[in-house]
Amino acid sequence: MPLFEYECTICRSNVDESLKQIEKNVTKKAVSDLVKKYDNINHIVVVDLEKEEVVAEHGKRDEDCVDLNFYLNEGTILTFFNLQKNYRFSELIYEPSDEKKIKCPLCETKKVEKVVSSFAFTSDLCTDMPKPDLSGLPPSVRKNTRLGGYIEEKDRPKKNR
Repeated sequence: MPLFEYECTICRSNVDESLKQIEKNVTKKAVSDLVKKYDNINHIVVVDLEKEEVVAEHGKRDEDCVDLNFYLNEGTILTFFNLQKNYRFSELIYEPSDEKKIKCPLCETKKVEKVVSSFAFTSDLCTDMPKPDLSGLPPSVRKNTRLGGYIEEKDRPKKNR
């Protein structure tokens, strides 16, 4: 039973289009229009990391929904999206014909595409934890970012417990 990951092209394009609009024009009205325009977006918050202030915010955040964040303008703008469901989802495929029946759990469209699973390519995470590359972030953002090397007890190899 292989587990595959898929993305709904429609729900993903809603987020992609929103990011393009926010990158061009970050205003309260623009953010408000985006939340009203796209059904899968509940709430958007745009934060200027250099000034440490909220630039625009609209919608109601639902704690039971999915939160995604994206950096814009070379890491100086952080955009939080609260989505009803993530546009990326996993499905178990028993037979090749099952793949033709896959639908987006939110909008129920069959316009989905198989994506490379980051989980499938990650080696033993308890000993070789991947770290993000911070070199592309502006110095003001980089200096406020801290990455720890702590590995939880349950994730440590038995010989190190």
